[in-house]
Amino acid sequence: MSRRAVTDVLERLAFAAELLEDRRARSWTAAAWALRNLEGDLEEMRQSGALAKLRGVGPATLRVIDEVLAGEKPEALTRAEALLPSGLFAVRRVKGLGPKKVKTLWRELGVSSLAELEYACKENRLTTLPGFGAKTQEKVLAQIAALEASLHLLRRDVAARILAPVRGALEAQVGPARIVGELARGFEVIGALEVLVEAEASRQALAEEVVERAAPAEREVRLHRAEPGALMACAVFHTSSAGHASALAARALELGLTFDATGLRDETGAPVAAVDEAAVYRALELAPVAAERREDDTPLARLGAARTPLVTRADLRGALHNHTVASDGSATLEEMRDAAEARGLAYLGISEHSHTAFYARGLERERLLAQVTAIDALNAGGGACRLLSGVESDILERGELDYDAEVLRELDVVVASVHKRFSHSPEERTARMVAAARDPWTDVVGHPTGRLLLAREARPFDMEAFLDACAESGCAVELNANPHRLDLCVEHLRMAKDRGVLVSISADAHATRELDHLEHGVAIARRAGLGAEDVLNARSAAELLAWVASRRARARAAKEPREAAK
Repeated sequence: MSRRAVTDVLERLAFAAELLEDRRARSWTAAAWALRNLEGDLEEMRQSGALAKLRGVGPATLRVIDEVLAGEKPEALTRAEALLPSGLFAVRRVKGLGPKKVKTLWRELGVSSLAELEYACKENRLTTLPGFGAKTQEKVLAQIAALEASLHLLRRDVAARILAPVRGALEAQVGPARIVGELARGFEVIGALEVLVEAEASRQALAEEVVERAAPAEREVRLHRAEPGALMACAVFHTSSAGHASALAARALELGLTFDATGLRDETGAPVAAVDEAAVYRALELAPVAAERREDDTPLARLGAARTPLVTRADLRGALHNHTVASDGSATLEEMRDAAEARGLAYLGISEHSHTAFYARGLERERLLAQVTAIDALNAGGGACRLLSGVESDILERGELDYDAEVLRELDVVVASVHKRFSHSPEERTARMVAAARDPWTDVVGHPTGRLLLAREARPFDMEAFLDACAESGCAVELNANPHRLDLCVEHLRMAKDRGVLVSISADAHATRELDHLEHGVAIARRAGLGAEDVLNARSAAELLAWVASRRARARAAKEPREAAK
């Protein structure tokens, strides 16, 4: 969390400096970039002196880091903010408005808040400024609407970063605590932050003080309290939809028990003992329901009824779609392999950007084949984690991949993704995605809808037609576990499962620490009802490679009749 807090401050300083025409703007930007791509623990590197040797990190940056790590607001930021209207920092969040455009809006139109920016747009005043136009004005209005709609929402990773220290502080100072609510239920974006602590009523005030100290001032964390012995039943209640909780309450009444926000109690009002959440269901003579599936449409089943186990993080044997310093990652092949091995993965797929993605240092044919050779050499040296060669090949305008078969056949796994030409119509986009799914060299279609949570809407196309094409060719679809994406969504994952289309839960890691994204992907997969049998990377490396060979042959066989019919 400290790294993110420091980079947020540095980016805020860079923005303020740009508006104030302070020559330090570039220095703050460079420092933020250096720390964002840093491997290792920030506090440990500061103490060891390694941070002071990092390029882009000078004495002023070190002072800011020390102040943030000490829990203080940096003096440099306080001075900069005092010289600017506070609302400009909200305007900064509008996509497409960099510091220069924000400065123009402020200097020329007097815009100093989102409300003033919206009013200026509606008065058609942005069109009078150099570098702006009618289309820019329309996009700004749309972005303001999206920002206002999402102000109370958080990505999963942000919510987890906020709640982890709150839970830790409660456990250290009050009693056993659990994260409950939307985060525990596997929601893609989080509206309410909730935590549960087991404590007597006399410790309620203390628990509230602990939460207030540990949580950010601008974010409300909802505290629930369970009486001693009622923690697990209260956890079930607070990680259930209203309909699921009502169904459990009705079942409790049938057995002469009560179930509500105070937990599960017998006829005397005493808590029914439960060592974990599954035990709460067993006490109700019901088959346990995982937190991610406690929804209105999940039927209750009697104890002993068969339920297909949901996929777990332990089921994942490997992870596909990862990047290194060869394209836009920050770690080497060896560093990524070692990090994957430390996380218990038996294989790691390397999928650098392809040459069309020049902005991400995509690999030309020669560099890609050189990486294949390097991967072979590393694998020859042994080790618990095997590297799989691959590429994230751009899907071009008509659905074709941007390497020919001579190159693609040298790779273990090919991930095909759209990164450009988002302005296509839904019909054009459908044709493009269907063509990519049918390509014999497309093993996995990456982040199919292109959404960025709370930033960019999913690009509309006929998902049924696309998934039907995947089922026909045998290719898999990706659940990109990066918490900015989580693409495909739960609804589309269920559609894939219904068609027998395998799902690759990918980390899309650009740094070693981002391999931990897999946890978020697993939460979404569980919410969609996926088991290990539905997940491509729950297979061993040998099984995965056999699947690749089989599906490529299947796709070629399906392609021939289509071409003959043209």
